[in-house]
Amino acid sequence: MDAVKTEESTAAAQSSGSSPPATGPQDCPTCVRRRIRCDRSLPTCIKCAKKSLVCPGYGPRLRWANGIAVRGHLKGRTTPHIEKPPKVSKAPSKLSTSPKSVKSSGTDDTPRTGPGIDPLEELFPGFPDPSTRSRLLSYYDQQIAGLMVWIDSEKNEYRRLVVPLAEQQPVLLLAILAISAQHLAVTTGQETSFPARARDAAVTMISKQIQQVTGKLAAGFDLGSQIDPDTAVWMLASMLTLANYEMSETETGAAAADSHRQAARTLVNALATTNRETNALFNFLRNQLAIYDILACTTIFGAMSTVEVILPAPDHSNLIFSEFLSLLHKVTIWSRQRHEKQFSGQFSLIDVPITSVDVRAGFEQARGSTLMAAGILALPRDARRRDFVRIVDIYHHAALLYTYRVLLCSHVEQTEINAAAMLLFERLDQLEDKPSCMQNLPWPVFIAGTECREDPARQAFVAKLYEDIAQDMGFKYYIGILHFLQDLWSNRLTDWTDLARRYEANGKKIVAV
Repeated sequence: MDAVKTEESTAAAQSSGSSPPATGPQDCPTCVRRRIRCDRSLPTCIKCAKKSLVCPGYGPRLRWANGIAVRGHLKGRTTPHIEKPPKVSKAPSKLSTSPKSVKSSGTDDTPRTGPGIDPLEELFPGFPDPSTRSRLLSYYDQQIAGLMVWIDSEKNEYRRLVVPLAEQQPVLLLAILAISAQHLAVTTGQETSFPARARDAAVTMISKQIQQVTGKLAAGFDLGSQIDPDTAVWMLASMLTLANYEMSETETGAAAADSHRQAARTLVNALATTNRETNALFNFLRNQLAIYDILACTTIFGAMSTVEVILPAPDHSNLIFSEFLSLLHKVTIWSRQRHEKQFSGQFSLIDVPITSVDVRAGFEQARGSTLMAAGILALPRDARRRDFVRIVDIYHHAALLYTYRVLLCSHVEQTEINAAAMLLFERLDQLEDKPSCMQNLPWPVFIAGTECREDPARQAFVAKLYEDIAQDMGFKYYIGILHFLQDLWSNRLTDWTDLARRYEANGKKIVAV
């Protein structure tokens, strides 16, 4: 479900028999954002190429995530153009794919089921058999749900609410069965075609629902009256599940996973003005997406990467890491603004909006807020509780290092950088039960890896951690992150952000989440 990004090209002009224009019709979006005059060279501008930036071209850019897949037999397909529906005198009915609904409009091709009929059996007879489905749902409950949250507890909503919802929603059920089967294949070596088939089926059905929603939006209808909370919840839960599926499938799954993240971001932003305060699961999933979105943005550098990012909901400030994530994203935004000004020759020392003292104070405050909010988990006074405190410290020091490198640069003393790096490695080494908190380590271990290019011992420590993360979590993608770090270590003169930009330009996004 990659975000649709259409660009006018010279191919259209050539097919009509006319010669292509000598220059683009308008400045490219990257040059516009950098506030410089674009040379409008075709097919992409020279100024972007000189700065190693990705030039998106000159045509219109549609941002709704209508793509179906980035690989497999659905690769390259997108949602067809939706004509504006004719006006009707009565209010349109709500969209729903609830299996309890038996109403048929004659034009809605979303599968409907009646009472007593298994929705998955009606959609895909014998796919899978009931015993396999039960086994995979149980596997998700026991092995995967705990990997989706900061720390597993009785309050894990993936287990409490998402699994029961999957029993009612065929698309979400397919997504969960796909990731369970794929995870089993990775951890046991038993390859099967079932995960990809289930993923493709789920993505196709989500795309059909998106077509309906975008059609209503194109007609100018109020989204709040067009999509019910239940539909929004299963769509968002399915997108997040599919993103995790892609991370488990291959070492290069970031691009596919990122397409699902973009789709989820678009959905949540489209629903931003609707009233969903009473839907606890939607609020939970929205904040889960915020964690994923903000951390992913730290290592993705495309022109649109930080546009319309999902932030922690203001009224959910009691959630753990909420204040931390909000400050971290501000740092990311400031760092991108600095980068753009540097390459346009407009940067000056006074443009840095925060000092190292402010950074430490801000993240220290966020650390305290996170520890207070974590009280709702009611963790026992054992290794898990002590490790969680260490995880908070680990993110604290990783965020300081990230800020020092991408924003403050020459404005911070090397002794401060060394101190933060030392404490980060100490806390990582002090974890008592690493397997229980592996899901929290990819991002801070990545930051640690960017700080040990002159230290073989630390490199070996980071490499072992990423190998353990990939093995214990069953996600092959993290081996690709390790390969990136090893490439960085072998090139001591390259900044990690420059290398990540080069990887991204070659179609290999770095998403250490």
